Amino acid sequence: MSVFDKLQPFVSLCQACGLIPYTLKRNSTTGKFERFTFSIRNVSTWWFLFVLVLQISIVVVISHLAGDLQDVLLTDRNIPTTMIVLSGLSSSAFLAQLVSSRWITLNYRQLGNAVKAVQKAESLFGEKFIEEHQCSIMARFFIGFAIVMATTIAGMSVFGPMYAALLPEDINVFLITAFFTVLAFVNVMFDCSLLFVHICYYIIAHYIQLISLHYKKEANGEFYATVHKGMDKIKLMRRDALILDHLCRASSAINSIVSMPVFSLLSIKFVTVVSAAFIYTCRFVYGITLLESTTWAYPFLFLMETIRILVLLTAADMPVNQVRLLHERVTAMSLSGFPKTHSEKLTLMTFLIQMDEDRVHLSALGLFKVGVHLIPALTGAVVTYMVILLQN
Repeated sequence: MSVFDKLQPFVSLCQACGLIPYTLKRNSTTGKFERFTFSIRNVSTWWFLFVLVLQISIVVVISHLAGDLQDVLLTDRNIPTTMIVLSGLSSSAFLAQLVSSRWITLNYRQLGNAVKAVQKAESLFGEKFIEEHQCSIMARFFIGFAIVMATTIAGMSVFGPMYAALLPEDINVFLITAFFTVLAFVNVMFDCSLLFVHICYYIIAHYIQLISLHYKKEANGEFYATVHKGMDKIKLMRRDALILDHLCRASSAINSIVSMPVFSLLSIKFVTVVSAAFIYTCRFVYGITLLESTTWAYPFLFLMETIRILVLLTAADMPVNQVRLLHERVTAMSLSGFPKTHSEKLTLMTFLIQMDEDRVHLSALGLFKVGVHLIPALTGAVVTYMVILLQN
């Protein structure tokens, strides 16, 4: 079964929260996944537009209601100017996430190219081989869904009193319910965009991992293929090289879709982490009574945004790690004495040259590569900025 046939629950979640207007199209004869479709006649498209209007409205309402709070912050002499600036940046980050999440919908063609490339890789693997090596995409979706819902509920519980304090006293129950419902939809959409990145890169990493299964080293040091026993070794390597090429093309298409959103999200969440840490520290350093009602809000925000950054970094690293594993196994095989003929040596060296990590590495707008290697730099930057801000 194709991995896309298992994506219906995930696609439904993305449609429900207004992240994508796309619909799964299945073959009328086989009932299997064929492609993603986008049409003005689809119900999902109209729901997407309706949710978009609601989300923009809620952002406008929050910005208007927060005006009074900003006036309070500006008139209180005990509150440092740095805290006012950082709180304003954190509030603006909410709107910026809404824009970056919509970037995915503008790259329908690139998404289609990625899907076609993965489908070509699946056809080369063969349905039987894929059936015998099922992926864990459903388990990852359910775990991700549970985390998204738990985070949203916890966030609404922590920040609910803050939003409620901004609302007029004479507002009715219906408007309050609608306000918090749309706000919950917005938060679910933000986390679903992270889940979207994770799912995309997991699919590519899973199929690269299947290629590496062909190059496990057995005790006798012979070239081993799990399913394709008896297949010509050169033919198998050429086929695997073609599969890798398709997967690299899919990764390139996904990179072009998420490069800008990932750069935006990393920047936003970095600023939010620094702001949350600084504002919470101000509660003890300056003794600001205004922050007494938000005792748990900023530590929660710091923790959640840190986890979201880690999700992005680890998701981008999944295909890279699998390419490294594949390169190690093929290199070990080349050193074991397998390539005996000139044709085998040439095919093996050509295959090794194609295993370039840069082909699957996510680049944030071409400025830097995204991965867990950024964790020490980000940690050092957070500590450095905290020290600078506290000294001012």
